[in-house]
Amino acid sequence: MTIRELADKIGVSPATVSIVINGKKGVGEETRERVLKALKENNYNPVYRKKHNDKNVLLIKYTQSGFFVEENQGFISMIIDSIEGQLRNKNRGMNMMIIKNDLQAGLNEVDYDRYSGIILIGTEMIDNDYDCLKSIAIPYVVVDNAVPNVVCNSVSINNYENVYIAISYLKEAGHKRIGYIGSKSETENFRERRLAFELTLKKLNLEIDEENDYKVTPTLIGSHDDFLEILEKKNPDGSVFFAENDTIALGVIKALKEKKYKVPGNVSIIGFDDIAYSSVSSPTLTTVHVQRKGLGKQTVIQLLQLIDENKILPIKTRVTGRLVVRDSVKILEKNA
Repeated sequence: MTIRELADKIGVSPATVSIVINGKKGVGEETRERVLKALKENNYNPVYRKKHNDKNVLLIKYTQSGFFVEENQGFISMIIDSIEGQLRNKNRGMNMMIIKNDLQAGLNEVDYDRYSGIILIGTEMIDNDYDCLKSIAIPYVVVDNAVPNVVCNSVSINNYENVYIAISYLKEAGHKRIGYIGSKSETENFRERRLAFELTLKKLNLEIDEENDYKVTPTLIGSHDDFLEILEKKNPDGSVFFAENDTIALGVIKALKEKKYKVPGNVSIIGFDDIAYSSVSSPTLTTVHVQRKGLGKQTVIQLLQLIDENKILPIKTRVTGRLVVRDSVKILEKNA
C-alpha cells in the first residue's frame, strides 16, 4: 500500500500521512492518532518503502504569473537542466510536477512516499506561500528564492552583491544619478534588488534619479509597450538606468530605439541575469551574469546532503555573479 492509497482510505492528504510518518509538526493530534492507527492496521512499513524511493527526486515548478518561471527567456530552464544533469551524475532520477497558483493544494497532492527529496523552484513564491513549506515531509531545497525569515534550505542569487557590481560599474563609467526600471509584478528577487539598489547608491555616494523611476510589465512585449507609453510623457535623454532584469532592459531598449533615442548615445541601461538575447541584441546589453548552472549544482549538493544527513541544520546559499561589459552603457569618464 502506498501513502496515497492509505491517505485515500482514511480521508486525508498524502502530505498529512507523510508528516505523521516523519514525526513533523503541522497535523492536529486527533488526525495524527487516526493516521497512526491506520498505519498500524495496514502494516505500513516506511523503512521498506524507503528502499524503493531512494533514487527519485521530485522537482516542482511553481508558477503564479508565469512571467519569471515560463517567460524569462530560458533562465529557469537552464537551472532545471543543470539540476537534472547533476542528479543524473549521481545516479538519481528526477520527476517534474507543475503547480499553478495554489502551492498548498499542489503540495497536498504529492505522494511523498515516492521520493527521497524535493527541489522547489521558488522564483514566484511570495509571503503567503512560505507557510506551505511546513507541509513538505521529506528533505527539500528551495531554489531561486532566499525565503527570508523561514528556517529551510535554499539556494538563491546574491542580489545584493550583484547589484553592487552593476552600480559600481556605472559609477566607474562616470554616471552619478541613476534611474530604475522595475517590475509591476513583485518577486522576492526584485524586492532584494530594489533594496540593494538603494543601499548601494548610499554607499557609493550616488543619487537616485527620482524622475526616472518606473515599473513595467516584466516581459519583452510588456516592458516595450509600457515604456512606449512612458516616452509619450517623459524625455529620458541623458539618463542611465538599472533594470531589474535583462528581459525588462531589452524591451525598454526596443521602445527607445523606436522613438529614435540612441542607446547608449542618449540613454544608457544595464541589466541583470545575462540571458542569451543580451549578447545578440542591438546594442548588446551590459549586464550581470547569474550562474544558472551554479545554482542548479549547489541545489543538488545541498539536497543530497540533506537526504544523507537529515539532521543537518538548514543552510542558505547565495551565489554571486560577474559583470559582463558590452555596449549599452556610455562611458562618460573613468573614475580613478
